[in-house]
This record gives sequence, structure tokens and C-alpha cells, in this order.
Amino acid sequence: MAALGEAFILDVAAPHVLAVVTLTLDDGARQDYSFAFTGTPLREAVPGDGAWRAFGVAMGEGRIVAALPTDPDANAPPAAVLVCRPAPALPDLVPDGAAEIAAGTERDLGADQSNTSVVLAERLILKVYRRLQPGLNPDLEMTAFLSEEAAFSAVPRLAGFAEIVSVRDGTSTVAMAQEYVHDGADAFEWLAETLTAWLVAPGEVSVEYATEVAADLGTLTAGLHAALSDGHGLPDMAPREATRDEIRSWAREARMHLETALDVTTADDARATLRELAPRIAEALTVLDALPTTPEVIRAHGDYHLGQLLLAPDGFRVIDFEGEPLSSPDARRAHRSPLRDVASMLRSLDHVARSASRRAEASNGGPLEHVGLDLGGWIRRSRERFLEAYQSGLRQELVWYAMDPALLRAFEIDKELYEFAYATTYLPSWLYAPTEGMRALFEDGE
Repeated sequence: MAALGEAFILDVAAPHVLAVVTLTLDDGARQDYSFAFTGTPLREAVPGDGAWRAFGVAMGEGRIVAALPTDPDANAPPAAVLVCRPAPALPDLVPDGAAEIAAGTERDLGADQSNTSVVLAERLILKVYRRLQPGLNPDLEMTAFLSEEAAFSAVPRLAGFAEIVSVRDGTSTVAMAQEYVHDGADAFEWLAETLTAWLVAPGEVSVEYATEVAADLGTLTAGLHAALSDGHGLPDMAPREATRDEIRSWAREARMHLETALDVTTADDARATLRELAPRIAEALTVLDALPTTPEVIRAHGDYHLGQLLLAPDGFRVIDFEGEPLSSPDARRAHRSPLRDVASMLRSLDHVARSASRRAEASNGGPLEHVGLDLGGWIRRSRERFLEAYQSGLRQELVWYAMDPALLRAFEIDKELYEFAYATTYLPSWLYAPTEGMRALFEDGE
């Protein structure tokens, strides 16, 4: 059952309205979703209608909008308010502020997104979170910390944000505006297409040359983790030693991921791979039961892969700090080992190579007679160069994290198990990546 919750007028004349719609599931659980409506009579807004631009203007003006009363004749205070705030970087990003946003363009980002992402005035990205959950969204929290406290230049600067403060749910993050990265390309797609072009090239591409990108990514990741190694006086961001309960939870959750992957994966090849490797997977995960030292945990990215990076003309940008889609809100804001991010990116490098292999064969109409790049060699050397650059980058930043190979391997296996469940549930065509990736972990691993 769906019911209209709070509604906030962003522009009276249009009108443009931000509304919260509550879905009540069969088990009684509630889920809140944000929508923009416009026009007379009201209809759902799409980029270009001006509703999202009006939202950006409200941020630029620092406006507080009271929810429409459920009973127009009542004198009770509003049940909720929409609090819109500009960030310190807004004057640099949009010199004329709200007026420039109001006069500017509004267009769809043109990419498949789990949230609503709109380009405003060709200067800002407005990300509106469709699913609303109580508390501070880690995407806003991490972006604000990295761009304002840590001054980490590889994160698009925060321009503004909006929160709903309600009597029922407290504070919920509803939107964030960031610096728009002009000519920014999805790093996964860029690298997949680049590898594909090298595979079908008539000559031979040097593996060393082709893995420069992996070294760049290692340096980028070291910079990210170095920026997160200082909490700048904020307790929720300060690094610390992992607790015993946290370490126990790593082992418990990894085994749960194995059980879930075995339970939900029905595709023949993927299921056969999991069943064959399950005993060896379980054995590899036992390292989580008896770590030789107590690892440090930080507020890491949480879902760090090539699809969370933009490649701009002047280098990479790290985006989307919401965490893994299947994780709980608390898990998304939890401290974690930085090796989780390292493991996730290593898996992503493996996956992009396997995607490129399929693209190359598809463009060729079958197996390649001549292969312009040793893809297996690329995967192995990319891994080496990423880790070398990561460790070198940390040393240059005077930051030290223990690089336990067995722990890193366990995190990679755990990440691949997560990918089995995610692909089976949401993207079955992607199952080949964790299937081939898991096989490779046990072919190449100890």
C-alpha cells in the first residue's frame, strides 16, 4: 500500500513539489521514497521540467521549507521541515549562486543510476536519494569530510545538501549537490573499451604499458586512505583498532555470504563453481577467526570499484560513498579494514578484463585469431602494480596499514561471494564475472 507522506513546495508558481511516498509492505514494514511533482494538475517531474532546478535553488538560498499541513484548518506546527543548505564550496562552483542555478539548464545525467542524478547549470550534479532512510547518508557524510575537512582533491566538492527533519523519523538525508566533473567518463566502461581495443589491435600492446592505469589506481587509493587516516577531530571519522566483536562479525558475515551464494545461485556454471570450491572457500575464510594482529579500521569507501570512479582529463575522481547496495544503513557507516577497498578494486580489475574479453569476441563475431594483449598477463601485472603503488603511496603519505596477504585474500573471496548473490538477484548477465573471478582466485592463489 502506498500513501503520500510529507510534501514540500519548492516553487509556488510552477508549482514544483518534493514529496515523500510511504510504501507499507505485507509484513508491515515501511519504506519511504522521494518524488518530485510539477504542473497543474500535478504529475511526476522529469529532468527539464524545472523541479530539480528549484531544489538546487533552495539549497543555494539555504531555505527551510515546512511540510504542507495534512489538515489545512489546523494550527498545529508542521510535522516535518525540509532543510536546504549550501556548502562552503558553492561560491567557487557557482559564482552567482542561486540566481545562476535558477537561470541555468537542467538535464538528466544520461546514466543508469539507482538515485535521481541531474546536471544543473552545467556546474553541479544534484543527486536525490530515492529511498529515504533515517540518519545521515554516508554519501553526504564522506563527501563532506573528504572535500572540506581532508581537502582530498580527487572527490568532487560538496556544493549543498538537503535533509528532512520529521517528528516521526528524525533526520533523513534527501539530496546532495556536488561539483560536476566535465568530460568525466565511467572508469569501468572506459577501461573495458580500452582493453577491448587493445585485444583486437593488429599489433601487440605491452603489458607494462597497458597496466599503467593499475598503478595510477593504486596511488589514488593510497591517497584516499591517507585522507581518511586522520579524523580531524570528528569521532565518527577517526581510525581505530578493530574490536573483537567486529573481527568476529567479519568471519560470521563471510560465511553467511557463502551460504547465501550457494542458496540463491541457480545458474548451472556459477552454481557448479561454488559447489566445487566451497570447501576451499570455507578454509580460506578461517583466517578471519584467528588474525595474528589487531587490524586498524577506518571509514573507507565501502563499495570501491571502477564503476565508482570518473576519469576526467586531469585524473580520477572518487564518487558514490553510499556503500554496498545490499548492506544495512549501519553497515554502510561502519568502520572497516582499508583492505576491503583494496580487495574490491582488485576484483574490479579482474572483472573489467573479463568483460573486455567478451566484448572483443562479440565485436569479432567469435574467438580472436590474433590477440593484441595478453589478458591473463594484464590481470596478474595489474594486481602487482596496484599493490606496489598503493604501498608506495601510503609510505609517501607517512601512513601505515598492515598488508596481510591472507586477510586480503579472504576479503577478495568474500567480495566475490557477495557478487554472486548480487548478480543472481539483480543482474544475472553479470554472473560470469564472479564465476570466472572465483576460479582464478583458486587457480592463482596459494
